Amino acid sequence: MGIPVSHSEHRRTTKPSLTSAQAKNMPEGWTNDPSELEEFFSPGSGEADLAQCHGLRDIKLLVMGTRDSGDMQHIIKSGRRYYWGYLMIDYIFEITNPKTFPAILRALATKGDSGLKYRKLKQVETVEMEPREQRVVEEEGPRLFVPYNPNAPSVSDK
Repeated sequence: MGIPVSHSEHRRTTKPSLTSAQAKNMPEGWTNDPSELEEFFSPGSGEADLAQCHGLRDIKLLVMGTRDSGDMQHIIKSGRRYYWGYLMIDYIFEITNPKTFPAILRALATKGDSGLKYRKLKQVETVEMEPREQRVVEEEGPRLFVPYNPNAPSVSDK
């Protein structure tokens, strides 16, 4: 029946962590897999800047829509409050009910988004971003010029 372990080691290895317990109770279409979350809400990212514009600090990304679902929604925590957002909109909503993360997960699992009550946050500051031209790195070497003629026949016209 497997490799015997000491009683204390058995207790330590079988006690579920908060993350594994949450993973078991994750609503369909949502994930808290660190490999899925790691590219979002890093300092200086657009998502982190947007949260900062709404007055949120010390942001922690808790869950996101899965890649398979194609859903770009997310739930973040700042302080003792939870917030819902969608990566394609420039708004963040405070989740006013339910108030705890396990209750939020239960509501999502049983009722979907309609199980949550929201309050739209107002932007409290703006983040200055560099103009697009300044963010593009200039490369040395020959430049390619592609002429454009709006009256040129298209391939689909033939």
